[in-house]
Amino acid sequence: MTLLASCQRNALPTHVNGIAQGSAFNITIYGLDDDSLTYRIGTWLSDYNQLASAWDSQSTLSRLNAGDSVYVAQDFVELAQISRMLHSLSNGYMSPTLNPLIEAWGFGSGLGYLNMSDSLAVQQLMRQVNDARSWCPEKPGLWAWPEGMSLSFTSVAQGHSVDLISERLMAMGATAAIVEIGGEVRCFGRKPNGKDFKVGIEKPLEQKSKDLQEIIPLRDRALATSGDYRNVKKDVVTGERYAHTIDAFTGWPARSNMLSATLIGPTCAEADGMATAAMAMGFDATVEWMSAHPLWDAYLIHVRDDGTLATWSSY
Repeated sequence: MTLLASCQRNALPTHVNGIAQGSAFNITIYGLDDDSLTYRIGTWLSDYNQLASAWDSQSTLSRLNAGDSVYVAQDFVELAQISRMLHSLSNGYMSPTLNPLIEAWGFGSGLGYLNMSDSLAVQQLMRQVNDARSWCPEKPGLWAWPEGMSLSFTSVAQGHSVDLISERLMAMGATAAIVEIGGEVRCFGRKPNGKDFKVGIEKPLEQKSKDLQEIIPLRDRALATSGDYRNVKKDVVTGERYAHTIDAFTGWPARSNMLSATLIGPTCAEADGMATAAMAMGFDATVEWMSAHPLWDAYLIHVRDDGTLATWSSY
């Protein structure tokens, strides 16, 4: 995803960019003249990494997954509660309990060990998915997962961090901003020229490209895109290619006719989680979900039965 930003000469914005959570971030802020913005945003992102990183062994999430009792801060409680809500909103397709399978398929912090012939191992790991035991904290304090439980918030965490930065900029008095981390975007307000922000959706190509599939105007909403065209592995036994989206109902990499799903919703955490869910749901089920949730919008790229690409949008 490419961030498209412009400004008027008499209303210059503040730009903050860098690398966080393994991805580039780009933030454009209007109406806030504060020399500490770069430092503040860097600190916010660093602090969030200490909460939700699956790759930092000392993060709150990693320590909980290791079986430790850990003090959970309010931001982590909110992340967990949003993830629980999205599990329900997505009809179970977005499941934090998928972490054992995400790791086993090699899309987590390790190399993975499953291949496409390991049906018994997949069945055994599925016993840990959708565990009904209570895992979601209701308030800050000392917390531990139920014994043996391992969770993943990777489908929501990046979007949630976008939300936190957006809300803090609003609280500081920014009149408008667009916040993008790794392709997850939220904006509020309008640019000084009265125009909405615009976000470019990349073409679904295996190699990252500046070629855009679509340009979407965005005002006081959030957008996230998930796709199965880059984070792909090749099975060492069968040679079959499979993508990183795991089906919460089977434990196998999702076999979907969806190539790319862009969801537009009220918050970036929600858009992030539902974009991931859409990739597992497939095109038809996602369109059906959209009809039941009219406050959401989507831009979908899918593969027809004859192998050609098609697009669908709700706006």
